[in-house]
Amino acid sequence: MTPHIRPGQQSDVVACVDILRDWADETLWMAELDDLQPMQAFWRDLFETDLVWVAEMGDRIVGFCTRDDDNIGALYVVAEARRTGIGKRLLDMAKADRDWITVWVYEKNIHALRFYKREGLLEVSREIEHESNLMNIEHRWTNPN
Repeated sequence: MTPHIRPGQQSDVVACVDILRDWADETLWMAELDDLQPMQAFWRDLFETDLVWVAEMGDRIVGFCTRDDDNIGALYVVAEARRTGIGKRLLDMAKADRDWITVWVYEKNIHALRFYKREGLLEVSREIEHESNLMNIEHRWTNPN
């Protein structure tokens, strides 16, 4: 089944938060996420201010991407749908009307680093994130046209 990509809505917040929480739970180096209610409130606000795309297969959301201006804030896909092209399709939506975009990726997130490199994003800076004490790497894609 081919996933359908559409704009995100407030009714998608819980499913997207679940995807993020599942990723954090399966990622051993990731710190425990905040309680569910504050996290949902944060994402509800974000869905109001940022562009959001969700990938659906049937009636299930299997991935999402957020973009604030030229910055990707999140791009997550459920474990069983990874490496199927959904992440690329979401990234392509985020890049579609931009001259450039940036995304920050933790150095320990090897799969995401490989994905963004394969999709043409280049490392431009590094810094330690104060809250997590993890190395965070900024990547940039520039539209060749």
